[in-house]
Amino acid sequence: MPPPTPEQIAARHGWAVDALERRTAIVEGLVARSREPLDWLGLQRLVRRFLGYAGPSSPSRPRPEAVAAAYDRHVAELQAVASLVEAELADVAPDALAEARSRLGLRLALIGKGGAGKTVLSSTLARTLARRGRKVLAVDLDTCPGLAFSLGIPVDDAGLPLEALEEQPAAPYGWQLAAGLTPDEAVERFAGVAPDGIRFMGMGKIGAVDKDKARMSVAAVRQILMGFADPSCDVIADLEAGPTTPFENYHEFADDVVVVVGPAWRSAMTARRLIPMVGDRRLTIVANRWRDEPDHPGLAPAIRIPNDPALTQAEREGRSPFEACPDSPAVRAIGRLADLLLARPNPNR
Repeated sequence: MPPPTPEQIAARHGWAVDALERRTAIVEGLVARSREPLDWLGLQRLVRRFLGYAGPSSPSRPRPEAVAAAYDRHVAELQAVASLVEAELADVAPDALAEARSRLGLRLALIGKGGAGKTVLSSTLARTLARRGRKVLAVDLDTCPGLAFSLGIPVDDAGLPLEALEEQPAAPYGWQLAAGLTPDEAVERFAGVAPDGIRFMGMGKIGAVDKDKARMSVAAVRQILMGFADPSCDVIADLEAGPTTPFENYHEFADDVVVVVGPAWRSAMTARRLIPMVGDRRLTIVANRWRDEPDHPGLAPAIRIPNDPALTQAEREGRSPFEACPDSPAVRAIGRLADLLLARPNPNR
């Protein structure tokens, strides 16, 4: 592959600065609207993630002066907002703050080898949380999607509509979220509705003939995930199987990452490759299709989901486990995973 041209490098830098400006606009809008402790907690979480994105440049890839100045301004603005949020939260009574933390939505990514069962786990976890009265956004980051089926809705092959996108040569596959459209507005306007009120968004399916529709949505869906600000909504994202998307940091939006491990040694091998990519996110290992066998060495699971013929049959039929076998042992075990994720202390919750 030839090295990038000066024009391509300049376009990438311009895209990076545009991303900073969009994030600054999101934060400014939230500052103007924040009134309750839950609002400030959600803003605090978003600022932390944006600050992580805007870290210092690498010695091997220094930023040009103009780009570095844009990053410095952005970081200073975020730090000022972080101080404002801390001051606002310091005035909140401890009981009220604890109650707000309990309502702060999850930000969760699920990763694992193909066939480990993360899509069924993602959908059933989303349905479980929704049945408990929580708002849920389920996102499919796989261009061979099964999450919609598993949620109980038809697959939409189109991805995001053209009105939600704009051309950007520096973005992956040349497209990104349209200017002036915030992530929250994109979810409100374009996400589908699944059973139990779950909102669903996917990149679309890569078909035999038309491969472009899904590609056009990749950067936009990632921008939506990273900037989605509804503090009370749980976000459950099912990443593409294998190491590619975790390596490319598609889980950058998440506070928690679940690594799903099946009984096969190949699944365990993939899990061991994935764990170092999780970074500072909180890691939960889940053993799926467990048959009362010893755990994989070095992969002690927090939850074991039993091998369940009822759930396997639901998968074969393309049905939601919540519709086909809601009281099965596997669905009950996924309910315990929801309990674990909601109950554990989290700096953002």
